[in-house]
Amino acid sequence: SEKAKIGIYNLKSKKTIYLNTGKIDDHYLTNLTWGPNSKYIYVAEVNRDQDHMKLIKYNANTGKQIKVLFEEKNDKWVEPENELYFLTDNPNEFLWMSERDGFMNLYHYDTEGKMISQLTKNKWVTRSIIGINEKTNEVYFTGTGPDPRELHAFSVKINDAKNQKQITNSEGVHRVQLSPNKKYLIDVYSSLNNPGTAVIHDLANNKANTIHQSKNPLINLKIGSTEMITLKTDGNTDLYGRVIKPSNFDATKKYPVMVYVYGGTHAQLVTNDWLGGASLWMHWMAEQGYVIFTLDGRGSANRGFEFESTIHRELGTNEIIDQLTGVKYLKSLDFVDSKRLAIHGWSFGGFMTTSLMTREPGIFTTGVAGGPVIDWKWYEVMYGERYMDTPEQNPDGYKKSSLLEYADQLEGKLLMIHGTADDVVVMQHNLAFIQKCVSEGVQIDFFPYPMHAHNVRGKDRVHLMTKVLNYIIENNR
Repeated sequence: SEKAKIGIYNLKSKKTIYLNTGKIDDHYLTNLTWGPNSKYIYVAEVNRDQDHMKLIKYNANTGKQIKVLFEEKNDKWVEPENELYFLTDNPNEFLWMSERDGFMNLYHYDTEGKMISQLTKNKWVTRSIIGINEKTNEVYFTGTGPDPRELHAFSVKINDAKNQKQITNSEGVHRVQLSPNKKYLIDVYSSLNNPGTAVIHDLANNKANTIHQSKNPLINLKIGSTEMITLKTDGNTDLYGRVIKPSNFDATKKYPVMVYVYGGTHAQLVTNDWLGGASLWMHWMAEQGYVIFTLDGRGSANRGFEFESTIHRELGTNEIIDQLTGVKYLKSLDFVDSKRLAIHGWSFGGFMTTSLMTREPGIFTTGVAGGPVIDWKWYEVMYGERYMDTPEQNPDGYKKSSLLEYADQLEGKLLMIHGTADDVVVMQHNLAFIQKCVSEGVQIDFFPYPMHAHNVRGKDRVHLMTKVLNYIIENNR
């Protein structure tokens, strides 16, 4: 990993000074925030193990460390992701976002490191701070609310944490912006069956004025139905899924299934926005006579720390269990041909596709894995070690998750795809797996996209999706 420094260049003197971040090289310097008067810089320093964070105040003119304001520790990981949000009418106070209590919430601090209050104590995920109205002493922020598939706008009084209000009430995913005068909230939202609504909220009187309602852009096209489902895993944990059926669906027939999977952190595939978060190619595939299924398992985003951190030190284990929960559900449906299940995913989804094809052989006839992680010891250091610790600390976990251990168990048809210029999941992953298959006498298909990075963009994406979907149609028999 890179050894980071933070330098400040003075435009007048044309000289650069560096923050005195100590002699440790293998730490992470993140969440850099300038103080309101530009005299101070605040940095969240995270250790190599990523289980200990220090929020540190520096002198911007000398680079000297002034004070550690506070620290956060967790036996799995700490992951500061947001800058300090300073109060404009009080430059000595700021808001801090942390999931120290299990969910991302807002905390009110002063610049000496004293916590004034915990502003929110929600059992759901706060997503972002969108602004502060100093006159009314209110913070406006976004969060999922009780349904993690949605996104809403809220407000809370800085001096009265119990006074929290939900501003957006219509179901769906709301993208909002606070007006410069802090009087209005512009809200553009959609839901599963609503292509888009634009609303202006008058924050003073709690009135909402709809200024635009989008028409269904697909009204003249043959398109199937989308159903949201909830499954249980690990005793009593809810998992949210999405089922897409063709427009001419006949419940008396048997349909093959394509599972689209990601399964990793910082991603959520099933959301209550237009089309349920699905891409239109999924609906094209449904029109070819397929049921398309997606399930967000443990480890995915917007469900809180406990839900996400179950993957710690064993990537692929609980994620596989949850996808098999989805398979069990599919096999319970009378209209599903359980002998014709296919799976596709990219990046972490490529890892999951290959994992399910090898660690649980015989369930899927066909798989297409794009840019797959094969062995986590070759992946980017900060991400890999956050979730797995180092290979030296967790040799059993790395061995268990390495797909090189299972190449000889592959059943069915598997197409591996990789961009030759991939700098995220380097091509070593894919080529090592193919070499292992060659050594084991296992047949496998491979297709490179020359000079493409971690994903295939531009006009070539049409070629990619044509190849993926045709491969499934031709082999899932």
